[in-house]
Amino acid sequence: MWVMQASLKKQGFVMGLFLIVFVIGADSFIISPLLPALAQSYRISIASAALSVTIYAICYAVGSPLLGPLGDRYPKRTLVLTGVAIFFSGSLVCTLAPTAGWFNVGRAIAGLGAATTLPNVWALIGQTFRGKRLNLIMGMTMAALSLSIALGVPLGAGLAQLANWRLVFVASAGLILLVGTILYLVVPRVSTTTMRVNYGQAYRQIGHAVTAKLALLITLTWMTGFYAVYTFLGTFVTAQFHLNTGSTGMVFMVYGLSNFIASFFSGPVTTRLGKLTAVQWGGSLSILALAGLVNHHSLWVVMGSLVLLAIVQGIGVTALNTMIVNLLPAQRSTLMACNSAMLYLGLTVSSGIGGWAYARVGFSGLTLTAMGALLVAVGLTQWLRRRLN
Repeated sequence: MWVMQASLKKQGFVMGLFLIVFVIGADSFIISPLLPALAQSYRISIASAALSVTIYAICYAVGSPLLGPLGDRYPKRTLVLTGVAIFFSGSLVCTLAPTAGWFNVGRAIAGLGAATTLPNVWALIGQTFRGKRLNLIMGMTMAALSLSIALGVPLGAGLAQLANWRLVFVASAGLILLVGTILYLVVPRVSTTTMRVNYGQAYRQIGHAVTAKLALLITLTWMTGFYAVYTFLGTFVTAQFHLNTGSTGMVFMVYGLSNFIASFFSGPVTTRLGKLTAVQWGGSLSILALAGLVNHHSLWVVMGSLVLLAIVQGIGVTALNTMIVNLLPAQRSTLMACNSAMLYLGLTVSSGIGGWAYARVGFSGLTLTAMGALLVAVGLTQWLRRRLN
């Protein structure tokens, strides 16, 4: 593998990107098991404590298309390090927050830091690597998100039981500071000529590019379908198989670890198949995997379907990200920020409409709808293939 043969600085660069994506991803999930401790500490309700999750998500969703595109105007290295510094500040505020209001301010700052960092991490990878190496490094870095999903909630629960909840954010801030230092030392300073365009011009250029719009629609429909199932998966397995909280958590851990392995090793698969083919196969096999969740009363069948879904999602979504990052090189950061916004829009739509649909058509009906959304994504990918050829 190229990473093993690369220089120590290149290895540090890849490891730094992996770690920053993992820490930011884990921070998004680690707060869920802390809600009871936060409610008790600040003497507020669980619902009020959960507001911090909403604030983080809103600041990320709004901040991504506003702050992420700065990477097309200034060096991406600078934007990544700035985002890390903002995120560190947010974690520090959460650690020291004397009231729930201040804690929410910290989560808002952290959300803005994540919105600045992640789109520019993807853009930095697209700027630095080409061909097989791009496929390899994108897969390895996106695997960090999968690992954060698998470990974030149990890690937060374990730390909350072992110590004061504030120590979770002390650990987060410490890791961010360490990773930020590593990135400062290893991320190369690239001398590039950036166009001093304003936001309107950058977004107009994306709006005029049919391929970019198709790619963003693929992300939107794909993520709407996926999150329609994933959001209500815990509710389904708990009710269907009478699992306790710990067993339900294990279901998500199995999914997350399977997705991590698939994403981490997706680079060679993407190189062999080609990005668009990998996206189409990933989407098509996701539909097949989802079919295993419809009206099945065997936990083993459901778990097998989830493992298959995790694997093909790991390959397909990584290939999609790798393809999008090089569609418009001059607007790379802006496009990746839009892609992040589409992901969050898909999550918002699926959770909002999904809650209404789940009560009426059940998990099987919701899964069939998700299969339809993924089928649309596969069709859009074929349309994009024709436009690119």
